[in-house]
Amino acid sequence: MTQILAFAIDPHRMSRPAVRRYRGVLAHCVILVTLLLGACGDETSGGGVGPYPVGQSADSITLNGVTHTFSVFVPAAAEPNNPVPLIVSLHGGGGSADDFEQSAQVQADAEAEGIAVIRVNGYATDNDLLTWNAGYCCGAAQRDNVDHVGAIGAIIDRVESRASIDASRVAAAGHSNGGMMAYRLGCQLSDRITHVAASAAYLVNEDLSTDPPTTLFACAPSQPVSVIHFHGLQDACAPFEGGEGAGVINDERPPVSDTIAQMRAANQCADASSDVVTGAGELERRTLAGCAADRVVQLNTVDSAGHVWFGSPQYASQPICEGSTTMLLSANQEIFSLLRDNPRQSTE
Repeated sequence: MTQILAFAIDPHRMSRPAVRRYRGVLAHCVILVTLLLGACGDETSGGGVGPYPVGQSADSITLNGVTHTFSVFVPAAAEPNNPVPLIVSLHGGGGSADDFEQSAQVQADAEAEGIAVIRVNGYATDNDLLTWNAGYCCGAAQRDNVDHVGAIGAIIDRVESRASIDASRVAAAGHSNGGMMAYRLGCQLSDRITHVAASAAYLVNEDLSTDPPTTLFACAPSQPVSVIHFHGLQDACAPFEGGEGAGVINDERPPVSDTIAQMRAANQCADASSDVVTGAGELERRTLAGCAADRVVQLNTVDSAGHVWFGSPQYASQPICEGSTTMLLSANQEIFSLLRDNPRQSTE
């Protein structure tokens, strides 16, 4: 059924509102077929049918034989006539969706803002830590070449078919390996991801162990993507200037400036001489100017901070990663403000 509709209607030739209506019709058709015929048997099987209830629901999909578990939080404000923003929350390597929520409180804070949240668990085999295949990182997910881009795309599609989501405000937000994954989604899933929020992370689309570095995937988003980056300058696990980290996964990393340069190019922002730099004392904010479609690209640093989620008092890995927590800036509130004030505008 999906293939028949996709063949009959070309979304690339439709207006953005029409594309959203098409996706809605397509989703209802798939649900109807599922009810009539049972399991469809496609590669993204799993979960139920019908709208998600208000509150938190557990779900899963299976893609290429790998099952990806996630939870969905739907705020009471999500109604057909009131679509809400969505955050895809991505934990750090070795953590889990629940661990990350306990420390960062993304969902807890988003609930008060009327924002939907998907909390996804990374990939692991027996005795492995949960990780994301963000390119040149990390762990079993990288080793087994898990298609996390495809999986998260399918998860977003399912959630958008079962909850009232504002497709112009969909953020991938992650810490460490999760932040790396958020960058990859911004590069390769920009038809769904409109905003990237990365903490203590990099865009790792090159293998720095080769000379010259080998490009693993191009960062060529089909649409401009707003970016907000948070980094502690005392972070020894994800060094701001790049190099080997002090953590369990200590591969060579690029300097954060390389990541910002790629985001500048991807969003057609003006050169660095036009950047607006603000802040006094420990906190500095660098905002790129002249980006395409009024996108925001912004780097926030705190001198004394380590491998932390800005605004959270918890720092379990402090002895390894050095630095301290910081309450000078709340990553959550900055992400919420960006989603509220900077929806993606239709380019059609």
